[in-house]
Amino acid sequence: MRWEACRLVLSDAQIDALRNLARKKAGEVVGWIGISEARGLTELGFATRNRSGWQITDAGVLMLSHRDLRAEPAGTVVAFPAAPEGRS
Repeated sequence: MRWEACRLVLSDAQIDALRNLARKKAGEVVGWIGISEARGLTELGFATRNRSGWQITDAGVLMLSHRDLRAEPAGTVVAFPAAPEGRS
């Protein structure tokens, strides 16, 4: 993880761990969560540890939702063609 232009950049492994924790919260069965990634997410406040294992926090859910919104493909914006010359 690193700070880039005043914003937090998570590693791909941390994003994968965060997504796994979100699926776990939704009741899905997920694989192992990497300890180093989970600890890093805990230090940032995006995850917590309890008796049942690692859990995503509200901050983690918010971080993931903001990240996924930014990842929306540019193809969802429809560009209209320019008006022919002489018309406005």
